[in-house]
Amino acid sequence: LISTNFQTMARISLDSQNSLPGIPLSVLSVPMENKYKCQQCLQVLRKPVQAQCGHRFCVHCFKLLTSAGPKPCEACRQEEIYEEPMSILNSNEAFPDNAAGREIASLPARCLNQGCSWTGYIKEYEAQHEGRCEYERVQCEACQASILLKDKDRHNERECEARTLNCKYCKVTFNFKDIKAHDEICLKFPLQCKDCGKKKIPREKFSDHIKSCVKSKSACPFSEVGCKTVVCNGKLSDHEHSSTMEHLRLLLPMVLSMTHPRSEALGSGELQEDSGLGLYRAPEEGDGAAAAAQPVIALENIVCVLNREVERSSLTLEAFAHQHRLDQEKIENLSNRVRQLERTVTMRDLQLSETEQLVRELQNCTYDGIFVWKITDFSRRRQEAVAGRTPAMFSPAFYSSKYGYKMCLRLYLNGDGTGRGTHLSLFFVVMKGKCDALLKWPFSQKVTLMLLDQNNREHIIDAFRPDISSTSFQRPISEMNIASGCPLFCPLAKLAGKSPYLRDDTIFIKAIVDLTGL
Repeated sequence: LISTNFQTMARISLDSQNSLPGIPLSVLSVPMENKYKCQQCLQVLRKPVQAQCGHRFCVHCFKLLTSAGPKPCEACRQEEIYEEPMSILNSNEAFPDNAAGREIASLPARCLNQGCSWTGYIKEYEAQHEGRCEYERVQCEACQASILLKDKDRHNERECEARTLNCKYCKVTFNFKDIKAHDEICLKFPLQCKDCGKKKIPREKFSDHIKSCVKSKSACPFSEVGCKTVVCNGKLSDHEHSSTMEHLRLLLPMVLSMTHPRSEALGSGELQEDSGLGLYRAPEEGDGAAAAAQPVIALENIVCVLNREVERSSLTLEAFAHQHRLDQEKIENLSNRVRQLERTVTMRDLQLSETEQLVRELQNCTYDGIFVWKITDFSRRRQEAVAGRTPAMFSPAFYSSKYGYKMCLRLYLNGDGTGRGTHLSLFFVVMKGKCDALLKWPFSQKVTLMLLDQNNREHIIDAFRPDISSTSFQRPISEMNIASGCPLFCPLAKLAGKSPYLRDDTIFIKAIVDLTGL
């Protein structure tokens, strides 16, 4: 039972190997021992198997030897040790020689391809380099040329004479060598009109373009009766209108010959005068009908030409009308799109303005109840206040804490109320915040207002405690409560001359909210 299982495992293992012949001897960087040589191909063993006689073979070579059934071992005969049944090669009796495989895998190896400097071990050669070397020469399947593996993609895409291409215009597949012949017949191939210069006209539509091209020249429809003029399609109607009399003059002889047929000849060779048409020799019998039919045929040709022109003009007019409708629809769609984009841009501008305002507020915002307000361009701002254009200005908001009271300052540079024209008026404003529901109302914290001495000597200070009965300190219903503070905060005279409170046309106002009890 054990022997049977072993044979089954050996056979399964042998059948599952990838069949490749032995590794060339020259791949080895050192002399090879005979025990590593395949007895069939005489190369380095690849995936060695050992027969029951002890000789080793590549699994590929062993399969070929035993594919038609058991066979005598020639190596045993050469060594004169042939003995049946041990020297009979049978796939059921062979097994993978893993020990020899491991020894061979550790042998030093090199690449034989010219230009390649790879070195390593047989195991690495088989797993990583063999069949992947950029310097290995392979044969192009299409043109049979011998090329380097590293050049295979470039050869297939750019150099192979037998490579197939897809026409970029009509998508038809053809060989590279037939590219010029295909371009000559491709219906989608772009052509250029020599008359108007228009490019990229598909060959299948080129004849229609020539008929409708305003700069393409064609013969006058009355060329059948003698008009020699060749005009552009766009000016053909102008020619027909301006040359109406000339065309009628050319038609007159034919019309007259139809309405006044020639009289029968008085005799062979006699001359007869035709009214208004001069003298001519009477035709032979049998030629009169043909001569009379010629003007009719010419007129029929002219009528056919005119009918084609009318039909072409009608089709062109219909095409223009259809295109006009499409253009109007496109214009309407684009107009709607523009209006939508304008609305979107307006909304984006509003959002951007709000974002910029929020950024400015966050840059100047504080959350500890202390706020310093820098006011630049004092002289200009005060002149605007005196003129009444901007009597008051608000500071950015500041907070008593991250989720506390929201507050700001209101400053009158030319005074307000009892301080108008004589004092700076400074007021404290309680604003509507996001967390007002969590706060204690009415607002009752002590507020200190200061005009800073930029020499840090004598600040102007005023402080007050809120009147909790005043609506100015109740929970805000609107964006901000009524301002409360100091209408006589600082005499304007203190800001005149070389005032320590006004430097570089800039003043600093500081507000301190007492956070005791919060």
